[in-house]
Amino acid sequence: MTTRFFLGLAASLLLLVPGCKDPGAGTAGSALYTFDSTSSHVYIWTDMEKLYDSPASSPTYQISSSLFSQVTNLAWGGVCFDTSRGILYLVSDTGSIVRVTSIRTQTGTVPNAQAVLYSLSSSGRLTSGVFGQACLDAQNDTLYITENGGGSTQIWAVPGASGQVGGTTVGSPSLLVSGDSGGTGVAAASGVVYAFMQNGSPVGIDAWTGPRLRKGTAAGFPLNGSQVIIGTNTGLGLYGALALDTGDGYLFVARHNTDSAGTAQPIQVFTTGQFSSGLNATPYKTLGSAVSQPSLRVISHPGTKDWLVGLSGEGTTGSNTIFLWKVPTGGTDAVTVTAPSGAVLKGVAVDGNAS
Repeated sequence: MTTRFFLGLAASLLLLVPGCKDPGAGTAGSALYTFDSTSSHVYIWTDMEKLYDSPASSPTYQISSSLFSQVTNLAWGGVCFDTSRGILYLVSDTGSIVRVTSIRTQTGTVPNAQAVLYSLSSSGRLTSGVFGQACLDAQNDTLYITENGGGSTQIWAVPGASGQVGGTTVGSPSLLVSGDSGGTGVAAASGVVYAFMQNGSPVGIDAWTGPRLRKGTAAGFPLNGSQVIIGTNTGLGLYGALALDTGDGYLFVARHNTDSAGTAQPIQVFTTGQFSSGLNATPYKTLGSAVSQPSLRVISHPGTKDWLVGLSGEGTTGSNTIFLWKVPTGGTDAVTVTAPSGAVLKGVAVDGNAS
């Protein structure tokens, strides 16, 4: 009993040390999911190790559902995965949500009982609002979705996302900072929520303006300028998409160099601890290629497995190109995976518990 206690204690302490992975870390046992707006199919590669070694490989499965036509106009970053429950979420830019359960066993047409359609409430929406990146806090079963419109921005929260009944309207915009705009990124885990905002009111004694990262909870973001990263050292850019590595405590932030005429590396990496160490933080690390990934619009991380996935996009249109980083902070650039010809991809997710 004593030996078991100390082994368990050691494992628990390991999770608290920055830079240390939890016992489920590594890259094996991961699968890749993306949605094609052209065919209204979900493409699945069930073994990312094999895909990384052979990036020309075709999807293992293409799955379909009569409900997928409701999310053809997919939101940028509108695909997310619940690794705890094996659920895939697809979110349209108009607020329709398709939930696919038992996703790990789907190989063709999804049975009606395992695909559900619901939508975000019409109450509380922004003027001409468009929905964007979605993420799932699996520990709290809460789905978060960004919305932009009318010069403002907010993040919607859908509690109990895995149990919402089909045909209903759900959720309420719960995270908002007056004056913020251009909220294109959201990531969450264990009750902590991170967001990217393109602009907003001046922050701090130096009155920093421009792109900022915020850290808060489901109840909202601090309003006194705390838990914010902003300033000239940050390297933040346009259309900031977020991905959270919960095993290492890293927050990945993508930037779109083409539309902002930038030439910097397209991904900045911050530690979650940097939100408490000053506003104008320099990234812990940068990665990616300004040459081969100048139009990065979407990124995704499985949380505890060491993969990072990205998609490019120009204007309102996605492409069929997927960037795949294995151990992203290790310094090796991504391999390029090409989805079936004609595919238009605007969202991607990784299942880090696929086997």
